[in-house]
This record gives sequence, C-alpha cells and structure tokens, in this order.
Amino acid sequence: MTESTSLTHVLSTLGEPQAIVALRDNIVVTRQAFAGRVAEWQRVAEQQPAQIVGVFVEDACEFAAVLFGLWYAGKTALLAGDQLPATMVQLQRRVGALAGDFNDDVGLPLIPTPARGTGGVAPIFSPLNPSHLAVIVLTSGTTGAPKAVPASLFQLGNEVLIHESHWGKVAGQSAVIGTVSHQHIYGLLWRVLWPLAGRRPFVAETCHYAENVLALAEQLSSAVLVTTPTHLARWPHQPGETAVGKWNLVVSSTAPLLREHSAFGSSYFGVPVTEIFGSSETGGIAWRQQMDDEVWTTLKGIEVCTQPETGALLLQSSILGNENWLMTGDQAEVYDSHRFRLLGRLDRIAKIEGKRVSLTNMEIQLAEHPHIDEVRVVVLIGRRIETAVVAVLGEAGRQRFAAAGKRAVTNDLRQWLAGHFETPVLPRRWRLIDELPRNAQGKVPQQSLMALFEKAEQKHPASDNGDKNRWPIVLKRELLDANTARLHLGLSSDLIYFRGHFDEFPVLPGVVQIHWVEHYARAMFGERLADSSAFSRMETVKFQELIQPGRELAMEISLQPERSRIVFRLHDGDIVFSSGRMVFDAPQGTA
Repeated sequence: MTESTSLTHVLSTLGEPQAIVALRDNIVVTRQAFAGRVAEWQRVAEQQPAQIVGVFVEDACEFAAVLFGLWYAGKTALLAGDQLPATMVQLQRRVGALAGDFNDDVGLPLIPTPARGTGGVAPIFSPLNPSHLAVIVLTSGTTGAPKAVPASLFQLGNEVLIHESHWGKVAGQSAVIGTVSHQHIYGLLWRVLWPLAGRRPFVAETCHYAENVLALAEQLSSAVLVTTPTHLARWPHQPGETAVGKWNLVVSSTAPLLREHSAFGSSYFGVPVTEIFGSSETGGIAWRQQMDDEVWTTLKGIEVCTQPETGALLLQSSILGNENWLMTGDQAEVYDSHRFRLLGRLDRIAKIEGKRVSLTNMEIQLAEHPHIDEVRVVVLIGRRIETAVVAVLGEAGRQRFAAAGKRAVTNDLRQWLAGHFETPVLPRRWRLIDELPRNAQGKVPQQSLMALFEKAEQKHPASDNGDKNRWPIVLKRELLDANTARLHLGLSSDLIYFRGHFDEFPVLPGVVQIHWVEHYARAMFGERLADSSAFSRMETVKFQELIQPGRELAMEISLQPERSRIVFRLHDGDIVFSSGRMVFDAPQGTA
C-alpha cells in the first residue's frame, strides 16, 4: 500500500508526476495530467460568480477534476444523480450555475468545459480548507421529497481516512472498478475520493455490465470492486464458476445484502464481500462480512446505542465532526457500543385499522413463498389505510399466473400471509411486475412504488372525469394525524392547465391549485367535510411562487372541523407556492 494522504492535501502533497491517478479507455491519466486538468477547471470556475454549482459528469476522472477545480475556486458542488426533468427542476431552484455534461438550453449559466492543455509542469496547489462546504447531495429518503444534505471537506476526508484505515492494506495499489455512479455519496467516496487519498488508480468509466467489469479485471494485476446488492444478485455466472482477475476487495452498499448473494460473491470473487452500512446524512456507520458474522461492527470512531422508547439506532460519529448523538431511521438490537443487528426501518411500522404491522416482516414472509422472486410492501392512504404489494414473480409464480390468472396468484399469497398476520392488515391491492423500479444506486425509490398504484387511479380519482391530464401524480399520501394530511405530488408537463397559460413560461393557475386542494381534502376527510355544495369562501389566500411543469411538491391540508374550514399549503421544503383557508357553510344541525 502506498502512503495515504488527507483529502485536503491530495494535490498539495509532493508526489510522482507520472503516478497513475485513473484509467480511461485503457489509457492512463497521470498525476501531472490530473493536476493540470484541475487547474483548468479552477480557472473557468473562478470566472463564474455562482457559489453553488450543479455537477453531472459521466467520466469519473473528469468529475474528480471538476470537483477539485470548484473547491479550489471556493465553490460548492451539488451532485445531480441524473438529468431527468424532475432533477433539472431541483437544480434550477438550488444552484446558480452548472458544470459538466449539460445541454446549453437548461435555463442556467453553464461553466464552459475548458480546453485540455498540452501538459507541462504540474501546477502547485495549497492545502484545501477543511471547513469548506464541499458537496451537497440530494436524497429522497422514504418520502420521495428531495432533501439537500451538505458535507464539508472535513467530513468527506474523515470518512475516507476511516475507510483507508480499515481496508487500505487489503486493497493495496489495486485499481478501483465501480458498477455504481460516482454522482451519489457512496460512489463519490469509494470510487473517487478513497482511491485519490489512498493513491491507487480508479477506472473512469462506470461499468454497467458484469462483462465490462471482468474485461477490465483481466487486464489488471489486481482490482477492487465497488458495487451494490442489485448487481451481485443479477451477476451472470454458471454454477461453480469463478471470476477472472485477482480481486483484493469487493465492497457492497446501499442496502443489506441477502445471505445467499453474499455467499455467491465471496465464492465467485474469492474474497469476502464487505458490506458498508450508512446514509447520506450520517456517512458510513458500520461494516460486516456476512459469511463470517451477520452482526454489524461500527467503523473507527463511531459508537452506537438505542433509544429505549422506539429501539431506534443512535450513533455518535467522528465523521460528523461533533459529539452529539444522532437518531437514525433504523431499529437495531445493540450488543455493545460497537456491534449491533439491524431489525428494519422505523418508518416501516404501520398502523392498519388499529393493528400495528411490520412491513419488513410482511416482505420477509412473502419472499419465502415459492412464487415470489422480489417483493415490496407499501401503505396506501386514501379513503382507508391499507397495505399493498409490488411483487416480481419467479418461474413457479409465472407458471401459476399463466395457468390461473392474477386473482389466483394473489389469493395464494394472501392465504400464505394469513397464517402470520391478522386479517385487517392483509394486503388488499397487488401489482405484479417484471422487475422492481430502481435508481442508479440500485435502490427501489418509495415514490416509484407508490406511482404504480396511483397511475391506475389517475383515470378516475373520485370526480376526475376520467381525464388523467387534469390531475397530478400522487407520489405518496400521509395522514399525519386525525385532522392533517400531506400529499406528495408530481406535475407532468402534459397537464392540460399548462397549455396556453403563458406559452413561453407555463405555470399552474391559482384556481387549479384551489380546485385540487378541495378535491383532495374531500378524498382524505370524506364525510367530515361539509356537503359538496356547501363551499362558502376563501380566506387569506396567497400565491407566493410560480409552479412550473416537472415540479414535485407537497400539499398539506389541515381540517378544522369546529370552524368548518380547511387550511392548506403547497410547498417544496422552504419554498411556499400557495397557502390559505377554505371555508364551508356548516352542515345543518351544526352551530
């Protein structure tokens, strides 16, 4: 292993100019060339006044040069996981400029990609400021509402050095290959920053297929694989087959790995699969090699305990740079301050018709049925609260479906669950699909699961007149308490209300926002609202921000039955689009 260095000193520490930083299309990128590229990006970034810059670059080496160039220019990078319309909307409201593989017509200043220099003497850099706000990542968590998570150079560098202390000797000078995007925190740390700090080369391309990984490994003296449970679960192989190349380390994160997939990876690559548990908010928390021990062990400088009331995992982490205890969204059984077993997500305990049910346990039971390959359970909140299932059938399940149809399959599964769960909590709705919707990190987004049920309802959501182009996509419904509801809405550009309402700058009319509020208030609170003809007046209505196509937002509705009115707010985090009160005539017999 070469001597590691602090992230803030990666370019300020003397190093061999011809040392290999990255491999791109089997061509090496030297330290001198990389430093020169950073200087070129710094120069163009300093000419842009924006402080926060959206970054999306397919090539991991160029991405790293952009990052360091922005940091040396005193700027912060907001990482765009993709270039989907909804992501671009988020960028437009959060950043002042863009850098990387963006089109020219995105509506934001674009820092021009600098021309590549001819080499020469590598520039001299000073150490970076550890307190500098380095990156902002957007994470959806369980609600689907984008949340901005900032990280300083100190936090990133501290976590990188912790990983290096655990696995630096094992990895040695192996080249780092990744199937995971570097535009997210896991890929950023393991595919780019960890190799740079450890002075080991990394592959610039993201390998989307196993064949690409193996082709690269065959040409290398040794390799490290940074991957996810999704890739390991679907890795093409023959029974007993082993991977070509010499593998020193295989790392998996974004979700716990099934034991059978851990066993496969360990046998196939010839080294134990090392799982990393953590989140964008907390950074890395713990690790395990499941074939040796299913219990998680904390990373260096991290201690854990549980909250007595909820069983929530609490942690104190040197990565965060403070001594405060942070509560995670996971339940755990803690054996001591450094070892614990995960029991599932806290937000995966639902209350259905007065009965508490673990969605995780329901998924475990369904996964054991011979007809099921993969499965997720969600909670739908509408006129009633109910569980619903999204499942991928295995071969036996597909045969049963072909022979007897969907109803027979779902009846089989419901009967299977009946031996473990009370009748009121059993799933009422099912979606049988070819594969679960996953993002670039291999995760299954909650909003994508919810959308599978909402899409079918768009044709007739109560009084929608059968026109799906008149209603938003309901990504999630939440009943916060008996009188308060929150809906997460996605606004398609196909909505009829955007047509002709300022052709050059389409916005959602205020009258439509009011119409939607009343509609969903009636859907969520039903007979507790006054009769359908009892609308009286609006009070204190404010339209503060324009709503454009592609936006995702939250609609919060609070019922005040004693005053026969609802209070509403449409917002996206701190940005409030509209708010007000809708008053109804009190029903007959009410004072």
